[in-house]
Amino acid sequence: MQTETLKNARVAVFLNRSALCLLLLPVACMTWALNVYPPKDAFLFCFVLGTYSWSFAGVLYVVSAGFHVRTRNQRPEADAGFREAHGH
Repeated sequence: MQTETLKNARVAVFLNRSALCLLLLPVACMTWALNVYPPKDAFLFCFVLGTYSWSFAGVLYVVSAGFHVRTRNQRPEADAGFREAHGH
């Protein structure tokens, strides 16, 4: 059970970091494109790149939420108010 939890946590971290890199990709590309292309073409290129990469990053974030591992402290049963309300 613990190894499966560790695998899920690693997959979630990998997907989150991949999505973050995709979110930063148009900004990094903008610094390169402004030196190579005219500003109008550079902005258009980075806008198109951002449109596709940000939507794919959103999909990665949604998929990584499925692999999210909750620790014992994050569960509602650990809350004293929850236990008192249910007579424990």
